[in-house]
Amino acid sequence: MVSTNTSDFLSNLHDSLLVTIISLLPFKESVRTSVLSKRWRNLCRETTSLVFKESEFAKPTRRDSAFLVGVMLDWVSKFTGKVIENFEIHLFLPTGFERDLMSLIEFATSRQVKNIVLNLSDRTPTDLISSYATEYILRCKYPQKRELDVYHLFFNLLNVRSLTLCTFFLQIIQNWDDPMALHDPMKTRHLVLRTNMQPSDFGGLHRFLNSCPELESLTFDFVSVWSSLLIDPVTHWLTSKSYECVEKTLKVVKVKNFCGSSKELHLLQYLIRNGRVLERVDLYEEKGMNHKQKTWIMAGVKELQKTLKKDSSHLKITLYNA
Repeated sequence: MVSTNTSDFLSNLHDSLLVTIISLLPFKESVRTSVLSKRWRNLCRETTSLVFKESEFAKPTRRDSAFLVGVMLDWVSKFTGKVIENFEIHLFLPTGFERDLMSLIEFATSRQVKNIVLNLSDRTPTDLISSYATEYILRCKYPQKRELDVYHLFFNLLNVRSLTLCTFFLQIIQNWDDPMALHDPMKTRHLVLRTNMQPSDFGGLHRFLNSCPELESLTFDFVSVWSSLLIDPVTHWLTSKSYECVEKTLKVVKVKNFCGSSKELHLLQYLIRNGRVLERVDLYEEKGMNHKQKTWIMAGVKELQKTLKKDSSHLKITLYNA
């Protein structure tokens, strides 16, 4: 039970402070504050942080995905706030809800959102996020202007400072002409990619590196689903051009679920070779590794150390145990 003193203290706070407090709560908890009193009834509708996680509602089934999408659409339709600091969607089965997801993304960017997390492939096999689904999301939203679809989508992300994307969005721009070419450079400073870097993701990665000249930190959150490589990583990264952000602004590279694979090593070696101002490479070991696998990881770290140039003494490579 809330004490009288605590209740009085909260009652004396300005609404803006109460909204700040509510914004720190998980979504379901923030909604529960609406029953505290008449004054609190609509304060949660002004939260500056909206985090929709399907795992907090139910198991990842199509029916539950539909329920969450309905909750999100209803919530944003009644949102009364002016600015959103953080907007996250974690949806396990996104196919079939593409039109609604586009609408939600546009809603967030219309509220000057600073941080966006779009995780539409958590615990989802990559074949569910096929090229067919990618084409479908674009046709649904802009059937009359197909050539402008991707341009419109990423135009909404230009001013987002912190951006987290999954394989789904990397694949959206894989087979399109550069969607950033018609717009100003993106203002993204912190980019997180939740991916397994399969061949169909490479084009998306290059588009973002080319479009974020102010990028300061780049994080790869590798998922556990590993596909066979159709592209030789050695040839690919040795022949890849450098990027303005890699040479001039990128200071931190992080790899989560690092296991020392050739796919990871060649990507990191490329960034180390070209990262003129790179200061840190932080590697977070994948959980559940046995002794043999840990030995392999250590060998991978030593291989990266060999990539360091003599004049790169300022660069520090650190391995964090799971």
